[in-house]
Amino acid sequence: MLRRRSILKLLRERRSIRIFKRSRMPDDIARLIIEAGIRAPSYSYLQEYSIIMVSDENLRKELAKLCEGQDELIMNAAAIFLICADLNRPARMLSLLGHANVLRSNKHPVESIFAVFDAGLLTAFMMIAAEIMGYGSVILDYPIVYPNEFAKLFQLPHGVVPLVLLCVGERGESPPLRPRLPLDLVFFKNSYREADLDALKNYLKEFEDAMRREDYARKYVGLNMDYMEYLKLKTTLNDELKKTYDAVEKFLKENLMKF
Repeated sequence: MLRRRSILKLLRERRSIRIFKRSRMPDDIARLIIEAGIRAPSYSYLQEYSIIMVSDENLRKELAKLCEGQDELIMNAAAIFLICADLNRPARMLSLLGHANVLRSNKHPVESIFAVFDAGLLTAFMMIAAEIMGYGSVILDYPIVYPNEFAKLFQLPHGVVPLVLLCVGERGESPPLRPRLPLDLVFFKNSYREADLDALKNYLKEFEDAMRREDYARKYVGLNMDYMEYLKLKTTLNDELKKTYDAVEKFLKENLMKF
């Protein structure tokens, strides 16, 4: 019972760490974290993901260039893992069975979705394992935003899609718990319920107040603005974002949905 409670406490108090003390993770510790990760549930046991650990310091420097504004985080993290959705290996594996398998076609939406889902479960298990071993962690979205650049840097074959960077390290900060949506906005019984707009407005106000107290945008991205201004900046549909998303869509179609 005490062990179960301690794991629940760890999960309820987990927070993303974006400031690390400079260190490097021993290979045996990294292996334990990865071994815990691959025990996550997997669609048809195909494990439609791959993990690339960045151990070369020159490669880490190149990675820091791609992750604009995150140089210090990238260089200080004890370990960095590129998490990929991988249909290349499952396709080759299924071809050994000699049947007309679905990955031979140019339409496999279920497998594509579950490849991302598998990778997400893997990432969550790895983060929990890292927390248990005393490390903090954070997920960066640069790989899926710049898939062509990451595919080139990490020599990814056709059918492998870079999703996120999982950065793990020794905590250099102790940030507060950030707000989460109230349960009645995300948890329902028996049927879906549309979110009440007033409840969403109240949550946004609570969230904004919490992030303002933390001075989040200035602290982590160097911008003198409130978090909601930063969120609008990130999600404004302008010509630059359209161009980026067109490239992402093309990459996904060629490497995940129709590879």
